[in-house]
Amino acid sequence: MTKYLVTGSAGFLGFALAQKLSENPENTVFMVDNFVRGERDEAYMALCNKENVTELAVDLTSPQDVDTLPKDIDYVLHMAALNGTQNFYERPFDVVKHCTLPTVFLAEFYGKIGKLQRFLYAGTSESYASTVSIFGWSVPTAEDVPLSFSDVFNPRWSYGASKMHGEVATINASAHFKMPITIVRFHNAYGPRMGDKHVIPDFYNRAKRGVFELYGYEDTRSFIYVDDAVRATLALATAQTSVNEVVNVGGADEITMEALGRKMMEVAGFEGEIALHPSPAGSVKRRAPDLTKLKRLIGYEPEWSLEQGLATTAKFYLAEN
Repeated sequence: MTKYLVTGSAGFLGFALAQKLSENPENTVFMVDNFVRGERDEAYMALCNKENVTELAVDLTSPQDVDTLPKDIDYVLHMAALNGTQNFYERPFDVVKHCTLPTVFLAEFYGKIGKLQRFLYAGTSESYASTVSIFGWSVPTAEDVPLSFSDVFNPRWSYGASKMHGEVATINASAHFKMPITIVRFHNAYGPRMGDKHVIPDFYNRAKRGVFELYGYEDTRSFIYVDDAVRATLALATAQTSVNEVVNVGGADEITMEALGRKMMEVAGFEGEIALHPSPAGSVKRRAPDLTKLKRLIGYEPEWSLEQGLATTAKFYLAEN
């Protein structure tokens, strides 16, 4: 049996990774979440009840709680964080706390044990967003981009700066404990059960009330459907080619938020005009990953188009009460 510990397993990507891993009866999956954002919904409870899955009630911001984790783990997939753009502005201290402390405590705990085959850390494109905006760094952006944030007083950077801290902590824990790591910089993964406070679910939640509006309509992003993100992440977690590497995971196609909004309406069968609003202060104007390294390391190619992913996501959110 291969033993995986997935943090943030009640959240979006953590849940999706744990669910995929549980499909293999040769895997044992330990799910960890303190529910600062994740939900104990029906899907989560069904996953916890599977024979090869164990739910652990552990608060990763507490070193005493971390010390109770199972020691004979093969892979740690550290996805836990307090994400969501609205949270960056409304709960910035909580964002910092839940994005920094767990990484330090987990890396030290498993580094000292010295048995991990891989510690995979979930990074983010937010870590280099200011470099693109202020210094005109090239887009699509490769992994060698300098990391930066533009304004220490803007609470938006509570998340991006904390994720930079996580990369530094992970890399130096690797050097200190001789622990194999992989850092994955995710770029706008989306799909069913991703919660709210993100552009796609927020748009569909408003659309149910007949309100069509977008913020930052001139900004551009690239998007990756959750199934593609999970497939790439699990391949990177186990490939020898990705040991001690930082790797972008995202979609190849850059799109404006306005064009995204029109696609979201089209796949859901909505008609009407979209009210277009400017971005919040500090919002990143362009963001898209260079995927050359991802393709070279694991031969990755996407299986989901944006239209297919949006249609599945729309069905999920528009069916909710």
